[in-house]
Amino acid sequence: MTCQNSGTTFASFRTIPMNQQSSNPGLPLRTELLLARARRAQQRGERRQALVALREATLLAECDAKLWALYGSACAKANRVDEAERAFSQALFHRQRERDAPRVNSLRNAMARLGLGRAA
Repeated sequence: MTCQNSGTTFASFRTIPMNQQSSNPGLPLRTELLLARARRAQQRGERRQALVALREATLLAECDAKLWALYGSACAKANRVDEAERAFSQALFHRQRERDAPRVNSLRNAMARLGLGRAA
């Protein structure tokens, strides 16, 4: 499996009807719908539903570092430290493979601020 960066942001998703094509051809429609669902759940204060949607999105696009970072952030907010650490580590791994040094450093800093792992 080859990994490609989708360039998605959590806050930029809108609700897309099931029969409409994705506006971003690099990202499957299902992932966009899951991110929109997670955003709505977080806005309503339903952290568990947001976590479930984000986790499913990471399983569908497992090479997307941004999705892993979003999932890690949501886990940290829900005080699921072990899951947050694994998700941020996965995001860090993918960013390092992409040779994206600025985002690698940002992830390391975020991990250090949250007290996660060794922030390697």
